Amino acid sequence: METKLSRFEHLLAKFNQLEPVEMPEQTIFSIGSKGYYENPTTDILAFFLDDKAAHGLGSLVLEALISTLPESINDIDCSLSLSPEREVQTEKGKRLDLLLESDQWVMVVENKIYHEQNNPFAEYENFIFKQNIKRFQDKKALFVILSPNGTVPKKWTRWNGISYNTFIHSLKDKLANYFIEQPMNKWLILLREFLLHLENIMSQPQISLNTLNFVLDNLQQIKKIQDTKASTIQLYQQNLQQQLQTDLGAELYSKVVHWHGYPAIRFAYQDWPTDSDVVLFLDGREGKSFCINYYCSDITNDEERKIADKHYREQDCGTPWNEVHNTCRCYKARFEEYSLDTMRKKLDHKLRIMDHFEKEIRPTLKAEHTKRDQGIES
Repeated sequence: METKLSRFEHLLAKFNQLEPVEMPEQTIFSIGSKGYYENPTTDILAFFLDDKAAHGLGSLVLEALISTLPESINDIDCSLSLSPEREVQTEKGKRLDLLLESDQWVMVVENKIYHEQNNPFAEYENFIFKQNIKRFQDKKALFVILSPNGTVPKKWTRWNGISYNTFIHSLKDKLANYFIEQPMNKWLILLREFLLHLENIMSQPQISLNTLNFVLDNLQQIKKIQDTKASTIQLYQQNLQQQLQTDLGAELYSKVVHWHGYPAIRFAYQDWPTDSDVVLFLDGREGKSFCINYYCSDITNDEERKIADKHYREQDCGTPWNEVHNTCRCYKARFEEYSLDTMRKKLDHKLRIMDHFEKEIRPTLKAEHTKRDQGIES
């Protein structure tokens, strides 16, 4: 007869046959909660297009942009007479995304990522040819739409369409030689992140139809597996707490938290004077194993750390480390082989040695503090 567990096992077997889902690499521009906006992207683009800005790349980004224009106009000088201007207002209150100006030419750049190309292009042209006729009369006028597909509405014949992919590839070609000739610096890292972010935005999310169909067809069973995991870990925590309290003859505090998406069960004696605790981490990450972390709080100097290490650092323990502004001494013991009984016994042992430290050794540390504070020789 088919049981709930056998159905779960069958479902997991089907899941293991699917291709893994690959997520796009995160960048500093994609980790925020507000997602993507055109204005900040144009601000960053303007900064890198400025050949005299602090990034030190000179006209490299500007050259990459101009090289994507038609051959009849891409042989212009790649240097600016003024810094790029943002949100330049026309007589009717409309705003140009970006205005670039050199001694020989002026360029209007409209940056479109998600919006339709419904800008008042005629008014933008009037800004150059009428509103600022004296300023720009001896300069070649260039009009550019930077967009995902690089297309331009047919009636706007003065405008040149550049796709973001074309611009990205042009800039990557320029950067290839620059990386070889120049040392890495923060501006190159920022530009690399910016390019990666643009690539992620431009690319269509790739998803396996087999994986999508599997998830949609099995939503109820997947939810049941998630619920079963949560309830089973909670019952395991309660069971462990009861067993340990019986074995240790003490009241314990216990709580389930999650590290890297996997359950970690914290245990501590209720009468400990500090936040010290022992944690069973059920680490399911590839290449990792279950382990016990134990945290000795209120350890503030090297002398106390030596005393704590002598007490806690047993044969199964790796190199200790500090957390919480160097006031917590931390230890990790991994399982070479584990079973439910092994984990319980190891938790029991670590809790006992921590209880001994908290009740027998810690008071002597405090006494030493008091002596030092009073200037008494020990």
